[in-house]
Amino acid sequence: MKRSSGDNSSEGSDGTAQRGELGKGSPFDDLENWFGQAKPRRCTTLTWFCERLASNSILSLITTLLTIYALIGDDMRLIFSEKAADDIFNVITATTMAVFGLEVIINTLGKQGYLCGFFFWLDAGSTVTLILDLTYVSETLFGDTISIAEALSSTGTPGEVPETGPLDQSSSQSADAARAARMSRVGTKAGRVVRLLRLVRLIRLVKFYQKNTSSPKYKKGEDEAEASPGMDWEEDDDDMQKESAVSKKLSEMTTRRVVMLVLVIMLSLPFFQPGMYNDDLSSSAQYGINVLYRRWRDDMNLYEPYANATAEAAYLSSKGREVYVDDFYLYAYYHSPFTQEDLKPFSAVSSPLSSFNSLFFAGIHPDNSTLGQYFLPSFEGRGNGSYDPNARFAGNDWLYYMGNMTSDPESLFTVAYANTTSCVNGYLRGISLLAATDSYLDCPEKLRYNERSVIVPTAATSAEYEEVHFMFVFDRRSGAQLEAILNTAQTVFICFLLGFGAMTFSQDANRLVLTPIERMISKLDKIRNNPLEAMTIGDEEHHREQVRAIKRGQQRDPDAESDAKRNCCSRCCSATLKCIRRRSSAPKQIPEPMETVVLEKTIIKIGSLLALGFGEAGAEIIGQNMRGGDSAALNAMIPGRRVEAIFGFCDVRNFTDATEVLQDQVMVFVNRIASVIHSCVNEFFGNPNKNIGEAFLLTWRLSDYSAAKQKKLADMSLLSFIKIIAQINKSPLLAEYRNHPKLAKRLPNYRVRMGFGLHSGWAIEGAIGSEFKIDASYLSPNVNMAARLEAVTKQYGCLILMTDAIIKLMSVEVAEECRIIDHVRLSATKEPFKLYTYDLNDLALEVEQAPPPAAVQGTLSDGRKTGDNLAASREAAQKKDKYRLRHERERTKAERWSDEFQMCSMLTRDADILTMRNKFTSEFFCRFNMAYLNYEAGEWGVAKDMLEVTRFLLATEDGPSAALLRFMKQYDWEAPAGWTGYRVLHDK
Repeated sequence: MKRSSGDNSSEGSDGTAQRGELGKGSPFDDLENWFGQAKPRRCTTLTWFCERLASNSILSLITTLLTIYALIGDDMRLIFSEKAADDIFNVITATTMAVFGLEVIINTLGKQGYLCGFFFWLDAGSTVTLILDLTYVSETLFGDTISIAEALSSTGTPGEVPETGPLDQSSSQSADAARAARMSRVGTKAGRVVRLLRLVRLIRLVKFYQKNTSSPKYKKGEDEAEASPGMDWEEDDDDMQKESAVSKKLSEMTTRRVVMLVLVIMLSLPFFQPGMYNDDLSSSAQYGINVLYRRWRDDMNLYEPYANATAEAAYLSSKGREVYVDDFYLYAYYHSPFTQEDLKPFSAVSSPLSSFNSLFFAGIHPDNSTLGQYFLPSFEGRGNGSYDPNARFAGNDWLYYMGNMTSDPESLFTVAYANTTSCVNGYLRGISLLAATDSYLDCPEKLRYNERSVIVPTAATSAEYEEVHFMFVFDRRSGAQLEAILNTAQTVFICFLLGFGAMTFSQDANRLVLTPIERMISKLDKIRNNPLEAMTIGDEEHHREQVRAIKRGQQRDPDAESDAKRNCCSRCCSATLKCIRRRSSAPKQIPEPMETVVLEKTIIKIGSLLALGFGEAGAEIIGQNMRGGDSAALNAMIPGRRVEAIFGFCDVRNFTDATEVLQDQVMVFVNRIASVIHSCVNEFFGNPNKNIGEAFLLTWRLSDYSAAKQKKLADMSLLSFIKIIAQINKSPLLAEYRNHPKLAKRLPNYRVRMGFGLHSGWAIEGAIGSEFKIDASYLSPNVNMAARLEAVTKQYGCLILMTDAIIKLMSVEVAEECRIIDHVRLSATKEPFKLYTYDLNDLALEVEQAPPPAAVQGTLSDGRKTGDNLAASREAAQKKDKYRLRHERERTKAERWSDEFQMCSMLTRDADILTMRNKFTSEFFCRFNMAYLNYEAGEWGVAKDMLEVTRFLLATEDGPSAALLRFMKQYDWEAPAGWTGYRVLHDK
């Protein structure tokens, strides 16, 4: 019955209880502990588990070790073990197949796109080919006659002749089977070699991870005074980049092509060998057994020794029998397994040692044949002991040195037929030549099918062959071992070829395309996460360019020094050759920059321009649009978000007059002021937001910061304004405008001065505008409050005005340095607030005598053209030091941001602040504070007397004192009825 949705929900609710009954040790309950990641919904648990398991390092290690075994395990079996150990290897091979099959299933469920992909078929095919490493499978498919007989005997039909016919037992068919076996082994190895690519990828990923986790961004130089930070960077930081999707795809495609190329070569080359289709020449073993069998069979037909004793005696003493015995011994000596290399004479041309095959077993099939008793080489025509095969065939003067068989070779062969060994459950009977030295090797089945060669006669009719035939088995273990060693070496070579080929084929693409793309992606990721980081990336990239240029210059310097030390004659010759070479060759063209390099630098510049244009308020807009990589659609009008921040507003005094006088130079004027404002605000963790002609909106975001850090930001906002005032009055560039003839005529004693308003509160941060044009800024009454505070600084005759909201945020030490000057309510607000100022005498600062670092678009007095060269050189010098200055600024910011640093210490230690605060005495502050308290309490008569004293107590007029006096004068120095301690303040 199909369950309803309600049943499913109830099952899900009960699932937790059921899992609780199983206990906390349930594997699927602790998956997140296994892999360090949160477990997804229950419906995707299996997929999630397989995905984590596919990338698990333990499973990768196990499959890597089994991959190595799959590559060389079968060869190791042939090299280091005997047939009795084959069952152990079969168990390991079967286990390997099971693990690889499980891995394919895990990858199918856990890796997207793996199923029916290239590596799926490669893994599945290589896993299936491991079946051929199971000895009972390979022996069934590629075994010889003995293997077939052994298989038949295991089915309960001992002694039965395999019904394959004589042609199937021929040497031609045996060679074809051997070649088929070789091709199968080549295919098996080719399929398993591909699995080594997993090992290559695993090593590559581990290496990449280590480099990314251990490589520092830059190393600290030994002498920071001589080498700016970052001077010891390498030219390329490719290893620190995250591998891109393009790189993964190209690497996979290159690997596919290399794998297919190597596999096609391996599988195709044997088909271009003549031996694949036919043997060049019949072997001596095959020819010899044909001669022996034909001679023996003809004698059997001629003498019929099995008929009676007389015929048997006649045959055994006949000349034909003697020739047969001699040929038999010659055959045995020619393929002797007892020849020793150290006894071989120097004059010998060859020996049985030149072949991997030596005679191991001489037998006849079937073992119950009546003709079998005449098979072994016994001859009664000679007397006992009168015939010595060693003396007959083992002479040192033979060009083909065969050596002694044993001390008594005749007794080795002249064994009664009944005493010979029956092998393969009665399939054949004969003698083992190696049993004399190794009793274990008494039958052919003691060797693997690929460690022996079975030779049967082909010079026979079908009837003769079916009745009885010889079967000689050769021991080729040395050949099988060498073949296994060579196969192992071939496997290692192919692995190297695959890895080297894949890396070589993709090296140029990596260097010219992929590495730059990965660098771009790395930079884009940084910009996505923090769009304001683009400025730092640009400075770092420019710094790397400078480092490369310096290194190239240092590489040329030794040559220049060595040229200076040469003698005059050498220098003249060198100059002459250079002149000839210069005249004969065309001038070198500057290499065109690579498109990827141009694109990378363009991305950096675009990111920097975005950071400059949008600022901190637009960081979310940039980040969200760059993270949406699946579409090219732009969504700039994202919803705003509420933030808590400190808002600062500043304005240039007399800007309208300066604009009319400076005309086209007004941009230079504004940018010089903006440079001072922005650098000071950035140094104190603020962010410029709007540049509105002569006005600037500045912010210090408080959201996501602790109370202690918010307190520090409030202190920094005030200190940044103080430093702006100091830098504007000390700047040599801005001091030039004091002597500008037109400005001096229109505004006598002109100097750049500004007013500042500072307030704290909430605001909505986001995009303002439409799809045609947006500004990233803040909307809030608190932003307007900061602008209004700046506007009323002129009424109070002070430089900085602050509300009690920002004073409450400040540290006690900094807040105590601020002077309360009024209690007001703006006409557009409902709640009153107290006004504070930080008293500064900006006229006390003197202009710095240091030369200006750069002039923007020429000087004021001489015009643009006369100062272009000097301005350009100064601007280049400023750009050269830009990274160093930024690094020093970041280091200073980090020091100030630490919990140990107290911002109030700057108020008592900074020389500029002390100079501007020098004229403000404790007496002045005490008198004004008393006057203000009387004013707020409604005692205006007392307040008037005290404010008239403080108004000129400092030799110059105190603006707040004058402002309060003007207000009280409107009411004839009497507080109006219903006075609550504050007044309504109008902006104008």
